[in-house]
Amino acid sequence: MNPFSKASGISTQWQTAVAKATVQARASAQTPPAAANTTRAPSTDGFQEATKALTTWVSKFAAEATSLASRNPALKKDVANLVNDQRDLLASLKNVANQVNEHRNLLANDQIEKGGWKTYTPVLQQTSDINCGPAAAAMLARAKGGKEGVSDAELMNDLGSRYATQEGTTPQQLTQMLAHEGIAVKQGTAELDKGALDGTLTTGGKAVAMVDSNKIVPGGEAKPAGKAHWVLIDGMDDKGRYMVKDPGNASSYFVDPNTLANAVNSGREKHQAGGMLLVENARTPAPATVLAEEGTKKAEVLGNKPGTGSNTTRFGRESS
Repeated sequence: MNPFSKASGISTQWQTAVAKATVQARASAQTPPAAANTTRAPSTDGFQEATKALTTWVSKFAAEATSLASRNPALKKDVANLVNDQRDLLASLKNVANQVNEHRNLLANDQIEKGGWKTYTPVLQQTSDINCGPAAAAMLARAKGGKEGVSDAELMNDLGSRYATQEGTTPQQLTQMLAHEGIAVKQGTAELDKGALDGTLTTGGKAVAMVDSNKIVPGGEAKPAGKAHWVLIDGMDDKGRYMVKDPGNASSYFVDPNTLANAVNSGREKHQAGGMLLVENARTPAPATVLAEEGTKKAEVLGNKPGTGSNTTRFGRESS
């Protein structure tokens, strides 16, 4: 079978998956972000199927087409445009998937009402292979409100240059970033404390977790250990799975408690650091120095090694 026939077959699979995903998107768009008594989109994730199919299409077609274009310069521009169009489409599909997942978050409204956040937490893309910590802090800063006129990249770069190093972001440094943005660390845990995490999420708080970059993603249990990586835990679905917002690939997804616990434990075993910072919007004014001092003590249990990893292919590889 020639490469274009292969690409056509994969494209058909993708179109089928997109059709399923579109039905889910329309169903979700008719309801507000999820609450416990809301009619919700199906638990089967058509967007994951669509993304997987499109990713396969891009990776296989891009390799074949690029090889062909190298032997036929006249095709080079057309091939580049086609491949870029598909990647742009993948990015758009991911953005829609993130919005649909927000509708599946049972605690989305509670977090705003009880936690005093200004808006739902956006999913941001880290801008380098080591600034997952500043990206996680920037997500929370956006949810708190403010920073108008400052781009996401500028916000991440500012936080990173103030508090992180070229080695990444330690729990103590992330605590300082959060304090700078008026976000308080209420508790630090070296492993998944389900009771503490659930209590934080249901009362309007959120969590930032240092995990293994490969073990946190769906299907990651079959992968080798990756790098220490910061992600945001931002809610739960109707199956009791935690909503992860991952700056490594700017996507949101749900993981069960066992997957989250394994990702935290794997990170600690390999990198001698890991755990969770349970955070809340500090609505009572307090100096950043006070928030940082109090939070740093609570973060000590996570260790002092930096989170550096990314599980995205954006930076040319998976973590290994």
